[in-house]
Amino acid sequence: MATLFEKMPTGQRFAFGLLSALAWIRGNALMRTVYRAMPAGVRARLNARLTERAHARLRFTRNPRWEEQPATAHFVRPVAFSGGPGVNVFGYLSGEFGLGESARLYSRSLLDANVPCSFFNIDLALPHGMKDDSFADMLGDQAPHSCNLIFVNPDFLQQAMQKVGEGHFKGRRNIACWFWELPRIPLDWSSAIAQVDAILVASRFVEDAFRAVTDKPILRVPLPYYPGPDSGLARSDLGLQSDDFIFFCMFDFHSSVARKNPQSVIEAFKQAFPERKDVRLLIKSSNGSFHEQALRELLALTANDPRIIVRDDVIDRAHVQALIRCCDVFVSLHRAEGFGLVMAEAMGLEKPVIATRWSGNLEFMTETNSCLVDFKLRPVRAGEYPHVPGDEWAEPDVHHAAFFMRELAADHELRGRLGAAARQTVVSRLNPQAVSKMLVEQLGTLDRMAGSTS
Repeated sequence: MATLFEKMPTGQRFAFGLLSALAWIRGNALMRTVYRAMPAGVRARLNARLTERAHARLRFTRNPRWEEQPATAHFVRPVAFSGGPGVNVFGYLSGEFGLGESARLYSRSLLDANVPCSFFNIDLALPHGMKDDSFADMLGDQAPHSCNLIFVNPDFLQQAMQKVGEGHFKGRRNIACWFWELPRIPLDWSSAIAQVDAILVASRFVEDAFRAVTDKPILRVPLPYYPGPDSGLARSDLGLQSDDFIFFCMFDFHSSVARKNPQSVIEAFKQAFPERKDVRLLIKSSNGSFHEQALRELLALTANDPRIIVRDDVIDRAHVQALIRCCDVFVSLHRAEGFGLVMAEAMGLEKPVIATRWSGNLEFMTETNSCLVDFKLRPVRAGEYPHVPGDEWAEPDVHHAAFFMRELAADHELRGRLGAAARQTVVSRLNPQAVSKMLVEQLGTLDRMAGSTS
């Protein structure tokens, strides 16, 4: 253990030590007895203080540039609409996580197409950041239109409807936007499916899963790519060296560590570069404080390699954009993705992407614009992810991923070709104007279908 501590970057060493101490206290019979003898309030404060101290050392170190307003920031403003069919959007519009961002992206597509919209923010006290204010000026509590677009997962749909007021959904056309990462839909989603009239999905992978369990209309429209605001942070502001070659992996602990699979990224990096000193792997996670054991296990995997940097932090999207820009290659050895928005965003910045050749990311990733990693399907194990018994997902080939890492680090021209092809695909296939047109056409088709059956 001492040797591992010596090789760890200081912040990771401190965090790993505190998290390991907490785990030891809970696992040691004598200490557990002493710990449980403490008053509940004292125990909670001690746990919170130690956990907070651990996570504080894993955050990015801020300097004054972190507080500067990004010059290229884009904020959605209210738009004056004439009459015509409109859409009520219900979702986590201030949420700093995937479904919240999806709601904002599709909403921007509707606004770009001059579709009258009203926006209702849902807050179910989920363990996510809720500080995105790009739609703050447009939020309200009215739902004047006949069509509802709902960005709430099936397991929370009934709760959300009750909180908002079920009157907003009765007599309306209710379309749920849902993402899923496995080939089969969970059995307990059937009641939620029964409550909606249609389902909006972002990829054929998700569409195929839903078509197997319902004959309701399914609208497939990819998420649009809007170049995000860039805060302008440089590598030095992010604690990165200017001359290092940096691989970047990003995930949210709430989205399942087993699914996102940063462990294979670490393994591939170590295998690709057993001795090279000028390469780095930056792992940017979020919400590790809610998953102490998984975070501690991740830190343990990095312990003997000081080239691997772990940062667990929730940061503004403009800083995320800067972080992607400052890295050389994005890596996602996921076991499953419903779409893979961050991969698309990296491609939009002309970054070569190494990713598993399976699931929703194939909506925009090909052999000519990405490094697609071979895989074998294997069963989803108990505790890894909610799933139907017998479900399978991808186990990426670490050796193949390591090969791509070496190739990209050594070949500047290859990186340039892949980056250019990646950007071309994203700006054409996920073009906001094209997506707006597709979304409006799909909604219009649904209107005509409803009219013909009324």
